[in-house]
Amino acid sequence: MNVMILWELKKIFKSKTGLIVLALLVFLCGVMGLVKTTLETENSYRNDKYELIIDSRPEKDISQEKLNNKIAVIQGMANNDGVDDFSLKMREVSKDKLKSIKSMEYEDVSFFKGFNHRAAHPFMLIVMVIILVLIFSNIYTDERVSGVDNIILPSKYKFKALYAKLGLAIILPIVIYGFYLGIEFLITLVQYGIPVSGELGAFRIVDNGALLNGAFTINEYLLLKIGTMILIFISISVFSSFFSFITKNSLESISGTLIFIIFGKVSTLMKFLPDTFLSILSKGNYVDLMFYPNKFVGMYSGNVNVFGMNLELINLCNGLLITTMFSGIALCVFTFKKILTR
Repeated sequence: MNVMILWELKKIFKSKTGLIVLALLVFLCGVMGLVKTTLETENSYRNDKYELIIDSRPEKDISQEKLNNKIAVIQGMANNDGVDDFSLKMREVSKDKLKSIKSMEYEDVSFFKGFNHRAAHPFMLIVMVIILVLIFSNIYTDERVSGVDNIILPSKYKFKALYAKLGLAIILPIVIYGFYLGIEFLITLVQYGIPVSGELGAFRIVDNGALLNGAFTINEYLLLKIGTMILIFISISVFSSFFSFITKNSLESISGTLIFIIFGKVSTLMKFLPDTFLSILSKGNYVDLMFYPNKFVGMYSGNVNVFGMNLELINLCNGLLITTMFSGIALCVFTFKKILTR
């Protein structure tokens, strides 16, 4: 199986698609290395005339003020007297955050702020999805067009060949995203210095940190974000492969993948659907996950009632993402056994 996967990988990167993918990946790493976020030691705003005003106070004063403001918001939520689900949850979580605070003084989190910004930037997500769709929408259609499938399917190695393609759809997104993260880690390291204070509260590097659904440390939050991105990429890769297996050419395969990606977002416009279903789609659709990942990862967005059970919306969406990924894998396996090799 490992040999088959390596053979598939070699075949991809020897093709024109492989060259385009490599060019896009180099372009992505270069561009994201230039993209910077506003650090906790910086502050700027627009006045009434829309002129950019840059705060010229010492960095320590700016950063401490920002931290004080964040803690004040968390304290306010911890002391709220609301009785609805959102207020109760925020009160409980905010108290946990306050208990976990190790220092009320600002400590350098510039590296983590920059790396967090690059780990799930919308531009990165869009380019990464383009790369994965280019690779996996052609994973089988090229062989069908060239007639190679007539050689593979009658052979005794047909299942090894097909499962190698599926295995690549699971492994390659992790490798490509891991490569990107490695490059951005080094760039961020050069720009902001050695990462320190990763054990501090994640609210220090998140703009809307008061809404975090737990007293995450910075390291825990970054791992959660990276895990969520990997889940998104694998799901798209697997379904892109699935459409490649069941369609006749690349155009049909790419079209099927695009419909899959935008289906959830389009469905939110169907107001006749149940409110619970619309709430799930409004948070868990791929389009919003790509453009607004920071509003999803680790956040609390209220509860929804599902079959009499009061469930947290974001946790439900995470479960849906995992189910979608395994459903895509199951569909590919079904296609191998019941359609391609029947």
